[in-house]
This record gives sequence, C-alpha cells and structure tokens, in this order.
Amino acid sequence: MKSPIDTDSIILFGSDLRVLLNSDHISYGEIDCILKEKGIYIGRNDKCNTVPILSSTLLTPDNFSTLIESSIDRESQSKIKISNLELNSKDSDWISPLRNGLFDDSSWLLSGIDNVSFNSSPNLCIENENEASISYKITRTDYSKNWLERELVFCGTVNISKKDGFIKLEFSANHSSKETNNINNNIINNISKLLKHSNIVTSENPDQIRFNSFDNEERIRFFKRLTAGLPNNISVGDVDNIEINVDKNAPPLPNDPQISWMKDAVKKMKIDGEKMNDVFLISDEQYYKYYHIQKIDLQFKYQKAANSGKFKVSFFFNATGRSDHSYLNAELTFLLSNITYENKVNETSKKNIRLFLDECMAKIIDEKYQTICKERK
Repeated sequence: MKSPIDTDSIILFGSDLRVLLNSDHISYGEIDCILKEKGIYIGRNDKCNTVPILSSTLLTPDNFSTLIESSIDRESQSKIKISNLELNSKDSDWISPLRNGLFDDSSWLLSGIDNVSFNSSPNLCIENENEASISYKITRTDYSKNWLERELVFCGTVNISKKDGFIKLEFSANHSSKETNNINNNIINNISKLLKHSNIVTSENPDQIRFNSFDNEERIRFFKRLTAGLPNNISVGDVDNIEINVDKNAPPLPNDPQISWMKDAVKKMKIDGEKMNDVFLISDEQYYKYYHIQKIDLQFKYQKAANSGKFKVSFFFNATGRSDHSYLNAELTFLLSNITYENKVNETSKKNIRLFLDECMAKIIDEKYQTICKERK
C-alpha cells in the first residue's frame, strides 16, 4: 500500500521526526536498521536510546520511504491468534444467540479504538451448524496524528468452529493491524459474554495461550514441539532461526563456563536454524530455566490433495508494549509467508490452501499446548 506523501522529496528532522519515530507504527527494529545504515551502532535498541540519536540526524528520502513502507507492509501482513471456549454440552445451540443478538447494539465494536471507521461493517456468516465467520474492513485515518495525514484500509476476520467430537468452540482471529486486533478481541469477548449469558458455555473468559501460560522450561519444549508437523499433511519443520532472551527474573546464571559468559553481556540473541543442534542452550534442558524463547521461524512442506509446496511460519508472542506486564500477557500469534505451489493454482486454490495451512497450524498449536497441560498433572 503506497503512501500519499511524496517520500521521494521529503526530508525530516528534529521534532517532526521524533513524532514519527515515537509512534506505535514504527518498530524498534526499523529504527535500529536505519541507524546501522548510517553507520551508527548502539548496544540497546530501546526508543529512549535510538530516537534521540536518529532525530539529531537528517533522514533522507530513501530512509523515510524505507521506514514508512516497511511499517505498512509489516502491519498489512495477516496474523492469527487462536482461543477456545468450553461448551456446556456437545448439543448446545451456540449459533442462535449470535444470530439473534450479537450486533443488535454494536457500540462496543470500536470501544477504546480511535481514528477508525468501518467501510465494511462486521457481518455474521453462518456456514453450517459447526462453523461461522465474521469479516470486516476498516479505514484508519491520521496514521501518525500530529503531522502525517493518511488513510489506510485493513481487514479483519474471526472464524468460529465447533470441533467435531469435542465440547469446544475455537476462535481463529485474523488481524492485519493493531486496530483490527483490538476489534477482534472485542468481538470474541462479546460473543463469550453472550454465550455465557445464554448458558451455552462454561465461562465468559476464552482460553488463550499467553506468554505466562508457561514457565521457561515448558515454553521452550512447546516451541520445539511445534516443529513436529502433521502426518500426511505437514512435514516435520526445519528451523530458520530462533530468538532467545535472557530472563532477568530467573535465578542467577551459574558459574558453569558454558553459560557464565552471558552474565551482563547478552540480553537477546538470534540463533540460525542450521546451528540449532550445536547450541547447548537448546539441546541441554538444564539451562532452560535461565532464558525464554519469544519467537521461532520454521519452514514446512505441505500436501493437500493434488497440491503441494513449501511455506514459512513465524510463531511469536505478540506484546502490545515493552513493559513487563504487556510482555507476560502477550498472546501467541502465528504468521504464514512465502507459500509456494508445485502445481499451477488459481486465486481460489491459493485461498483454499492458505485456509488449510491456517487450520493445520492452529491444530498443531492446540495439540502441543494440550500436551504441555497434561504433563503438569
């Protein structure tokens, strides 16, 4: 999506630049990359350190264009979160309450969300007695509201399915911006309250997989098990890279020479997938308590009827900020990219394959999370 601003001729500096850089739409990593392009390397990429430095330099049109377009591209990518509600009975009619009352009063949809309007309002579509979906489009205005005027369109979808053989409703929430993420949360929360009020579900609080749903050891095992794939459909995955963060709240690092070098020297490190098996932090579980994994990138092969190919998926905990509270409550999110097709496919087939892969990833996540929960008992 192109910016309406002429990024080929604008040069930003000083207070105008600080407004842009401090906005939620520009990431820490994007600022760090621009600084490195200018030959500026600093130990910490927190905005309190990087923004003053970059604001004191001239941002060239190329730098500016890179920041804006990479920010928009990142936001526009489709990201998925899953959650569940337990039904009181496998025969519960969960569809009628939604059809009759979900959008009677829709004032809650944009609660706490500014500068957004619907250009396609949420619409409940009943596929069958086990599946429903809600899709919409929004326009966000005043993208960086102190000076950068623009309008951008984002899509959101919440898919709801009753799992055959289980007393469970699964939500698959697809968002492409922080606003659509918040709207999805509002939709799921209000569905949960409506179904609880109708005595359809056991709780109005959906079961979500968050960072603090695990301890450090469990979280690492969970991420490693996501590589398992699904028989006949998804191959065992290859790790592209994995991000390790030293846990500042963990016990002090031991004097073991294998790990003592990390004391006061490493906050975050990225490990290339080809070196995974050679890294003691991953292979030796005695070190799991000292750090945590926040993101892993995997490559899979898939097979769906006559179609096959490869794809990349990133699993990560999506925090709304960098505070300890937001970090601990970050929800597990996955993002599919680089899907290839060995056979020629049309747009409908591409869409069906994407939905199939989304469902497979959700199934892998659920299976491995349930395994972790059973191991606690």
